[in-house]
Amino acid sequence: MAVYCSKNRKGTYFIENGMGELVLQGEGRICSEDTVTWNPDETWKNTVSTVTVCDRITEIFGGVLEQYPNVKKLNLPKSIKYIEMTDGLKNLFHTNVVLVHAAYGSYGDTFAREHGLRFLPENIELGWHRDEEHDEGTKLVLRFFEDGRMGILIDIFTTGISAGSNGGASLDRPMPEGYYPGCTQEEFAEMFPARYYDQIMRNAEVKIFLAREAERAAHRKDAEKRRT
Repeated sequence: MAVYCSKNRKGTYFIENGMGELVLQGEGRICSEDTVTWNPDETWKNTVSTVTVCDRITEIFGGVLEQYPNVKKLNLPKSIKYIEMTDGLKNLFHTNVVLVHAAYGSYGDTFAREHGLRFLPENIELGWHRDEEHDEGTKLVLRFFEDGRMGILIDIFTTGISAGSNGGASLDRPMPEGYYPGCTQEEFAEMFPARYYDQIMRNAEVKIFLAREAERAAHRKDAEKRRT
């Protein structure tokens, strides 16, 4: 792992983990002049395939992302409110068929849709339940995969123990049998234990997810009609 500090902006770091991922850490807006570091050798930028923007960064201006010619994936936090899409960046993203990974309803989601980029939603936490009697907590998560699959993750936690270790568990499950694109939020919530119902019904990301699923199903149906 290598850490490069910005010459021109205190608290801005470029963390290259040696596996093709660059973590951009800082706060507020990031401009091209902020990317000047104390390291004169910039050949490492050619090895970057994933750029992960950390939370607290709000804006990324022209000349920042364009420096990574082989980027294939962009992880965006909910804090991002603006990315300047220059002609160079647009060409780079479309040439590399970049995948934008962000939360439903976030700026990253809007950015991907507006510019015709591939989009991978962040996992959605559907609900959390605390079982006081057994001193146990359970988190229900809707997971999304790059190949288009979806599934349910059940994380079980006990006091002082993380999921997946002794006393805890991390269980992968398929989507509920009753799930279908176009179902209502109420129908979706009823597919899970009642203790999660209210949380799922209040979840804005779930609402967007279901709307997008219905939209995609409608498009597929229209395409099939046109073929016949």
